[in-house]
Amino acid sequence: MNSSGLWQNIKANPVILVAVIGLHLVVIILLSINLSSSEVPEISASTKKTVKAVIVDVAKIEAEAKKLKQAEEKKKQQALAQQKKIKKEAEKVRKQQAAEKKRLVALKKKKAAEKKRQTELKKKKVAEKKKVEAEKKRLADEKKKKIAEQKRLAELEEKRRQEEQVELRKRLEDEERREAEALQQAQHNKMLNSLRAQYVKLIKQKVERNWLRPVTSTTDMSCEVIVIQTSLGDVMSVSLQQCTKDLAFQRSIERAVRKASPLPPPPNPEVFNREIHFTFRPEV
Repeated sequence: MNSSGLWQNIKANPVILVAVIGLHLVVIILLSINLSSSEVPEISASTKKTVKAVIVDVAKIEAEAKKLKQAEEKKKQQALAQQKKIKKEAEKVRKQQAAEKKRLVALKKKKAAEKKRQTELKKKKVAEKKKVEAEKKRLADEKKKKIAEQKRLAELEEKRRQEEQVELRKRLEDEERREAEALQQAQHNKMLNSLRAQYVKLIKQKVERNWLRPVTSTTDMSCEVIVIQTSLGDVMSVSLQQCTKDLAFQRSIERAVRKASPLPPPPNPEVFNREIHFTFRPEV
């Protein structure tokens, strides 16, 4: 064994350190004794025995140190093996904990997913229930609306029927009224026509009374006379149309019309006309 190995053994085991220190003290004492004397003393037998004993003890100590070192090494190997075992167990526990944690996380996620699914299912059921209720309400509203629409249509139909009856009655009444008015108007017009003919006849008779027959006139002569008069019957103008081409006859008619002014008043104001038409023919 070299000195470095011994020193490591001594450092590892304090007992060896104490033995080495004691050995060195013995050597130092002996050297001191020898140096103080002028003569080299002889080493006594007891001293030899002591040194031999010390050497033997050192060998024992080294053997003990070696044994201790081996024990320490074994202990260290056992400690390392124990540490590896503990580390392996710790790794196993860590892996188990990680697996358990992973399982718990997965379980938590599964529970969360299940809770979410249950919540969504509940929401879906609520939504489905609301949808069914909304559909029921919609159908009920549609039924009410349909009934209301049928009632409205029935009321409109009844109102239309009543209006048609009123309109029919009104139309019949209007037709009856128009027929009555038409009949009355026809009768009135007939009366006016009769009065108008009578009025024209009166004017014609007055003209005839004021007519002086020319010597050249004959019974086959005739003339269409147009007289323009005022509201008081005063003659304003006289014109002849489709008249026999006899100048004396024409002038005699014109003079007769003017002498008849003012013309007779109408039997009814409605038959008055500013323009009077009649045919003049000499009587036999």
